[in-house]
Amino acid sequence: MSAAGTEPRDPGTTTPTPERPSEGSSAPSTGLGGVLQQEEFSVAQAIGGPRGVAESVLPTLVFLVLYLVTRSVMAAALAAVGVVAVLLVVRLVQRQSPATVLGGLLGVALGAVLAIRSGDGTDFYAPGIAINAVSVLVLLVSLLARRPLVGLVVGVLDPRVQDWAEDPDARRVYTRATLLFLGLYVAKLAVQVPLLLTGQVAALGVAKLVMGLPAFAVIAYLVWLLHRALLARRAAADAG
Repeated sequence: MSAAGTEPRDPGTTTPTPERPSEGSSAPSTGLGGVLQQEEFSVAQAIGGPRGVAESVLPTLVFLVLYLVTRSVMAAALAAVGVVAVLLVVRLVQRQSPATVLGGLLGVALGAVLAIRSGDGTDFYAPGIAINAVSVLVLLVSLLARRPLVGLVVGVLDPRVQDWAEDPDARRVYTRATLLFLGLYVAKLAVQVPLLLTGQVAALGVAKLVMGLPAFAVIAYLVWLLHRALLARRAAADAG
């Protein structure tokens, strides 16, 4: 769930997660967890900066372009896996956490195996769509349990709202934020499942790119607005 930087990764459309800066670095963490602690919203920070964009977009883009040019599922799938492998090596060489890329590599590799075995390019995207379905289920369960997932994660990331569960206003805010992410994942399934079932390889690739980082950035901004408004109301109440 992308809500607080813990979103499951679609193959090739990795969503940025909060990342701890390497030792000695004062750079702010990226992902939603990072921007929630900032006074100003930064799209670049929310999506992980240039590295986050590359790690999220390149595998799907490479697969899509090569498939359209060569019509070879194997060539496109192997190239996508190769791109993620290179990104993983770069992180290891720079002594940065490989966790985000490693998760993406597993997803892309599984999608590549499925696509090569079936000869159907849409199968490359199947693991990511399955992850979206699991995300919908997790978000729904958290809402039904009255412990919205965004609140659980933000409470860990931002000590200013650690008591959110005891505050009716905060519970409402993070319930709405969780609903926003639920809507995003439901929309992804509504668009991508029909394209998967009808074998629309190119359209599915474009849909995953458009509904990846751009859509995440919009939802992240809305959640940031909700979070900042909550903090402002709390500050006003304390002052009064």
